[in-house]
Amino acid sequence: MIKKQNEIYKNKINELEKKIKDLELIIKEKDNKINGYIKIKEFKNISNDNNNYINKIKELEIEIEKYKNYCLSPGEKLITIKFISTDQTIKFNTFAKNSDIFTKLENSLYEYYPQYKESENYFLVNGKKVNKHKTIEENRINDNDILTLGVFDE
Repeated sequence: MIKKQNEIYKNKINELEKKIKDLELIIKEKDNKINGYIKIKEFKNISNDNNNYINKIKELEIEIEKYKNYCLSPGEKLITIKFISTDQTIKFNTFAKNSDIFTKLENSLYEYYPQYKESENYFLVNGKKVNKHKTIEENRINDNDILTLGVFDE
């Protein structure tokens, strides 16, 4: 009788162990599905964030284009210019229209370096002297050119 009872318990234990393994498999599958849903949700959030950034960039590009059209006449363009001085005390970056008279650019430099306003100065671009009364384009100053400021000794 005890042997038979032990056999019944063993069978019951085996059935329960099998049921536990089956339930563990089901739990593992559901965990995988949940993790998959979480990853999909995270991807959607990242994707939405990227779309928001892309849309913002497009809006800014449109605004920049509107600003350029408002500020620039046909044939005009903005260029960046770097100033340095022969004594290396000036390192100044600015931008201007290609149609601006050079003295306008020179005056913006003097706003940052007023000590040079009182001296007799000359400017060189690509080894040639700049004519202060001509436009930037007429002086053949191009985007990202470096202008050297020199001071005439008295």
